[in-house]
Amino acid sequence: IRSGGGTWPGVEVHRLFNADFTPVLSPELAASIGGVREPADLLRLPILDPGDIWWRDWFTAAGLPVEELARRPNTSMGAQAYEANAAIAGQGVAIVTRALFKAELADGRLIQPFDLVGDDGHAYWLVYPTARRNVPKIRAFRDWILAEIACQ
Repeated sequence: IRSGGGTWPGVEVHRLFNADFTPVLSPELAASIGGVREPADLLRLPILDPGDIWWRDWFTAAGLPVEELARRPNTSMGAQAYEANAAIAGQGVAIVTRALFKAELADGRLIQPFDLVGDDGHAYWLVYPTARRNVPKIRAFRDWILAEIACQ
């Protein structure tokens, strides 16, 4: 599984889902400031990994001052999973790919306060060497994962 633009030499590629991005946080953190009703409310909360380019893109789309991100402490955790867990724990607002956190959003551990979703054209892809496309275990995995994605 790779993320990116989908163009890599020597491999077969199948788009699994877009790597869109949007802020998420715990309902408790939102409630701690009386709710998050507009993007500017995020400026009153800790931002997890403010150096992430997705934050800059999302702030720009939301009309928020991008320079505000540079004033925030560097809290990069290196992976969306860690940042989402920190958000669930009420430590701040994370910017994540929604498709990776469907369960957390569905059961209310995370909320997506705004419909605004960024998309830089990247996606998650199943890739494998073209020469190995008919290897039984690759074919079985490909067929399984593509069927799973189709059901989503």
